[in-house]
Formats: sequence, C-alpha cells, structure tokens
Amino acid sequence: MGLSKENLNIYKNNSLKTFIKYSMRYKWLMIFVVLMSALTSSMAAVPAFLAKQFIDDVIVKMDVNVMILVVGGVMISTILKVVAGYFATISSSYVTENIRRDIRIDVYSHLQKLSIGYFKKNKLGDLMARLSGDSNALGQIGFYVFDMLKEFLLVLVLTVKLFQVDIVLTLISLIVMPILVGVVRKYTKKIRKTGRIRQDTTGAVTAFIQETLSGIFVIKSFSNEEKMIEKYKELSKDEFEKSYKSRKTKAKVNPINEILTTLMIVLVVSYGGYQVLVLKNFTSGDLISFVTALGLMHQPLKRFINKNNDLQEALPSADRVIEILSESREIREKEDPLHCSEVIDTIEFKNVSFSYEDDENDVLKDVNLKVKAGDVIALVGKSGSGKTTMANLIPRFYDVTSGEILVNNVNIKDYSLKEYRKNIGIVPQESFLFSGTIAENIAFGQETLNYIEVENAAKMANAYDFIMELPNKFDTEVGERGVLLSGGQKQRISIARAIMRNPQIMILDEATSALDSESEKLVQDALDKIMCNRTTFVIAHRLSTIVKSDMIVVLENGEIKEMGKHDELLNKGGLYNYFYDIQFNDKKEEVSLI
Repeated sequence: MGLSKENLNIYKNNSLKTFIKYSMRYKWLMIFVVLMSALTSSMAAVPAFLAKQFIDDVIVKMDVNVMILVVGGVMISTILKVVAGYFATISSSYVTENIRRDIRIDVYSHLQKLSIGYFKKNKLGDLMARLSGDSNALGQIGFYVFDMLKEFLLVLVLTVKLFQVDIVLTLISLIVMPILVGVVRKYTKKIRKTGRIRQDTTGAVTAFIQETLSGIFVIKSFSNEEKMIEKYKELSKDEFEKSYKSRKTKAKVNPINEILTTLMIVLVVSYGGYQVLVLKNFTSGDLISFVTALGLMHQPLKRFINKNNDLQEALPSADRVIEILSESREIREKEDPLHCSEVIDTIEFKNVSFSYEDDENDVLKDVNLKVKAGDVIALVGKSGSGKTTMANLIPRFYDVTSGEILVNNVNIKDYSLKEYRKNIGIVPQESFLFSGTIAENIAFGQETLNYIEVENAAKMANAYDFIMELPNKFDTEVGERGVLLSGGQKQRISIARAIMRNPQIMILDEATSALDSESEKLVQDALDKIMCNRTTFVIAHRLSTIVKSDMIVVLENGEIKEMGKHDELLNKGGLYNYFYDIQFNDKKEEVSLI
C-alpha cells in the first residue's frame, strides 16, 4: 500500500512485539490461521477474475459451457471461502483467547513477585484496571491483527488482478492511495495519543471507586457521601470528555476514506469507459472485471482501516500492561541460592542503611544489632523513627541500601527467598483475612489443609473457643477481608496462621493496640505463647507489653540511640525513660510511638 518507513514504525510497538512473542507459543496454529486467511481472501477475489469471462464469453458470445464454468467457479469458491473462513475464525479466536489468558496470568504472576514498595507507589484500583480491562486489550490485539491480515491479503490479491487488466488504469486507481495512507498515519498517532489519555483517566476513576468503597465506613462516619459523589461526577466527566475526544478523532477517518475511495472509483470508471467506448482498447469484460476487483477492494480496505483504528485505540491500554511486565523485580535471588533449612542461631544487622526509592533521606542509618536465637527484641521509637522499616528488612520485603543482614553469618541475599521466608511468621497490627473459611485462612500458605494442625494452632492462639461457638465452626465463612468477624477474632486467627508455619523468627507489629481490653488480654496471652523459644521482633507501641523483653532497641531518626533491658534503660534516664514517663506518669506532652 506504499507505507512509508515512518508509518511502518507505528507498528514497531512493544505491545505488538509482546503479542507476537505470546503468539509464538501457538506458532503452528498461527501458520494454519495465515493459510486459512490466505485461502479465504483468494476465494473472495474469484468473482473479479471470472467477471471478464462472464461478460465477454457468456453475455456477449452466449457460450453455455463458459457459463457453467463461471457459475461452478463462483459456487466452489464460495464454499471454500466459507469453510476456510470458519476455520480461520475459530482458530484465531482460540489463539487469541489463549494469549489473553496467558497475558493475564503472567501479569498477575509478575505482580505477585514485585516488591512491597511497588504497591505503595501505585494505586490498587489502577493496578486492577490494568490487570482486567487493559490485559484484555492486549489480548484483543490478536483479533485486530488477524482481521487486518485477512483484509490485507484480499486487497493484495485484488491488486494483482488490477495490474493484470491494465497497468495504467491500476496506477490511476491508486493515485489516491498516498493521500489515504497519509490520513491513516496522521490519525493513527492522534488515536493512540488520545487513547492513552483516556485509559489513564479510566484507571484513575477505577482507583477512586476502589478506594472510596474500601473506605465507605470512614465516608459515612464523616457524612461525606455527597462530596464523594461530586468528586466522582467530576472524574466521570473528565473520563467522558477524554473518551469522546478519542471517539471523535476516530470517527473522522471513515468519511475521509469514503470520499477518497469514491474519487478513485470515479477516476477509474471515467478512464476505463473512455478506453472501452472511444479507443476500443478494452473489452467490456476487461472493464467490468477491473471495476469488480476495485469494488471488492473497497470494503476490505475500509475494514482494514477501521481495524487499524481499533488496534491503535487498544495499544495504549496494552502499553499500560507492558509497563507492569517490564517493571523490574527489586528483590532478586541468586542463580544458585543457598538452602535455609538449618536452625537459625543468630541474626545480625551489620552497618545497615536504607532509603526508599525516590527518597534521598536514609530511613535507617548505619544500624548495628546482633540477636541470639530465642531472644525477644523490642523496637521502640517515635512515629517515623524506622521501627517498621527495620522489621520489614528482616523478611527481605526490601533490600538494604548499604550494609548487610546476616542469618547464621550468611547474607540473607544468598538464601533461597522462599525457603528463608518459611522461617518467618508475621502478625501485623491490622490483620488481613481472605474470603473463605476460618480453616482455610489459618492454613493459608500450607500445602494441605490438616484440621488437627489447624485446631492446635487455633488453641495456641486462644481462638478455638470462639470458633467452636460459630454455627459452622472451622468451616465458617469470614467474608471479604474478614468483615464477618470482630477485630479480636481476626487478630487471633492471624496469630493462628502464623503459628501454623512454626517459624523460627516472629515479627509482631503490636497486635493488641487497636483492641478492647478483653480481646487485648486474649491476644496478648496468645502472643506470649508463640514468643516462647522463638526469636521475636516486637514493634512496640505500648511499652507495658515489652518490659520483659531480652533487649529493647530505641530508635530515633533511623539511628539506634539506646539498647538494653527495661530496668537498665530506665536507670539511664535517656530517651526510653522519657517515653516511659509520658505513658505512665501522666505527662501532658504526647509522643506517638505508632
């Protein structure tokens, strides 16, 4: 079609490359689709090749035998076209649906392997939009590509027929092609640009919906429903305007295409008629054959352009998926990692500093700490002092910026990440339960659901009694995020889940701080049980819960300021003593340790 180098570069796109890479998994089916598409297109062009014989031999010469051949040829070609088209369609659909499924699985798998930091930087709603709608758009590329291939092949076959009839007439008919290609190229860029803006806006709307529905309790508590509705209306209006602009740009292509194509037909009929009627260089059959081929070319060319518009509109959505797939994993294993199955005797922070991505300031600064097996280590400090960050470095949710964390004198980066994390149990401040039964949540992460082990873990977590009072006991559904259970019940199930791992290292993020007195006592009793004979790191918000710790580490601005036992630190009269006085001696000054 005379595409320029610049125009061809439009198709050198990461999304298209990704689609091709996935399609290679089904290369034999792809070859079959191409062959069936080629046969379909060839048979669709047969009427143009038979038109000359029909006019010159059947209509003019009254040759019955030729009429039988023409009618038979049309009938056979139609049957072949329909059958080949059917197999091309179902095969391309099979390939495309599999590619779409493969892409969504790979995107989800890749998201699972990205670091915690990635999810802190990106809104959950936007990620959901990319995983669902945008992943579908990347898979949808297959439908557009296969449809465009079929239309392109038909145009190619018909172009061959045009040149067979007359070169000059063909060149006249193709005069408008460069203009048509220019229009397509111009609007292709606009369609992709407006399409990307539209998809980003849609992602923002999805993120807003997800966030506000998750926070519906807070919205209602502050009687802020109307404000949220107004904000949603504004976002929806912005989405509408971006979408309408994209559709309007796309709609301009068809009218221009219609005018140019009609102009091409007028030029051909005028010149061809002159050759037949005046110069007698053509037979009527030649002209009809040419016009038939040109007429048959009109619709596939139009469909090709429309599919190209759809493709360009889908590419921005697909690009958003590629951005996830191209996101590098911050936490990487060595090619031949060490096993981490031995007993953990020591954990050591050695000259550890850490800063979050895009933040110049260190959250932790030259931290040194050595912990023996079975010790309980309490991390104390103001909000933002680095307590949680320090705890998150232990299971390698993040990698240190400098220094190293050693387990049994081996850098934790050298261990198999999966094996290493199996040694760690975590009880967060706010427990997260998955939709499903209590038993499934307690056994989360286990290869099999062993009810005896589940019951034992529930007993250790002080959860057994309340579970047995429920109608379906361990088979009781907890609801989305555990909404059907109280805070104390969820926390005890979370503790039971950690116990099921039988970890050597426990990380406790003050699991009692948001509970009522009765639930707090039950949860604290459960925590005391699981801390026994385990190396435990406690992020302490209430100092009363850590007075018996083997070591209390006081952090300030990312640095360790004090270390020692409760009595030792009180006697020092330093920062820990200051925090203790504030909590227990009724001082008016408030310091947040959360």
